This record gives sequence, C-alpha cells and structure tokens, in this order.
Amino acid sequence: MRHFLDPFEELRRMHDRLNRMFEEFERFSRQFAPEELAVPAAMPVDVIDEGDKIKVVADLPGFNKEDIQIYVEDGDLVIRAERKEEKEERGKDFIRQERRYGEVYRRVSLPAEVKIEEAKASYNNGVLEIVLPKTEKAQKKEIKIE
Repeated sequence: MRHFLDPFEELRRMHDRLNRMFEEFERFSRQFAPEELAVPAAMPVDVIDEGDKIKVVADLPGFNKEDIQIYVEDGDLVIRAERKEEKEERGKDFIRQERRYGEVYRRVSLPAEVKIEEAKASYNNGVLEIVLPKTEKAQKKEIKIE
C-alpha cells in the first residue's frame, strides 16, 4: 500500500507555528509594553445623516454597557470601551487565546453641530446606537421655488 504525502501538511504546520509565535508575542507585549504604546483595537462604525439627526452605530461585542464611555469633544464623538481580563482565566494553560482584553477607542468627526444635551444612546446585542439631534442651524433647509 502506498502512502501519499499531503503537499500542504508542512504549510499547515508552519501556519500553526506562526500563530503560536504571534500569540506568545501578544501575551508578552500585554504584560511588558508601556500603556502608551498599546494600540487600541479597531471598532467599526456607521455614521448616518438622517436629516434632523446624526445616527452612529458601532459594533462592540462582548462589552457590558457599564464599560462603555461616550462623549463629544471638539466636534468629535468619542467612544471608549474596556474589557477587563477575567480573573479566573489567568492561571490557565491556553491552547489558543484570541479574545482581546483592554481598551477599544474610536473618534468620529461629526458632520454637523449637534445638541449634546438631547443625545440618546442604546446598547443591545453588542451594537451601540447613538442618536445626536442636529442644531437648528446645522439642519438642511429647503427653499421652495415660487
């Protein structure tokens, strides 16, 4: 009986070794890298102009609403969230650890002036939705032709 070698087996082994190497590097950098050098994870957002309001929808899966901070600063909407590492997982011998801990941060330039005091935010199933009513002068006004 002849045995055929899988030509991709060595590539799979190399891929697994590289993954382990990057995981080790990430673990090392989380332990020893200065906080100011840490790069926050990406946070995908949609910014929608709905005429009289701006709606911002952000994906933040796995966060508690208490860990999310939202504010407006210098005409930008700022969203920060932090996921703390679960204590009971600390001493475990992980085979693979891909879930990220730490802070995510996003700064979005608002396309118009908004009424911050009337802003509303909701968080459901990992999706943050922020509604920011525009100021009167920021709203588009149509001029009728007579």
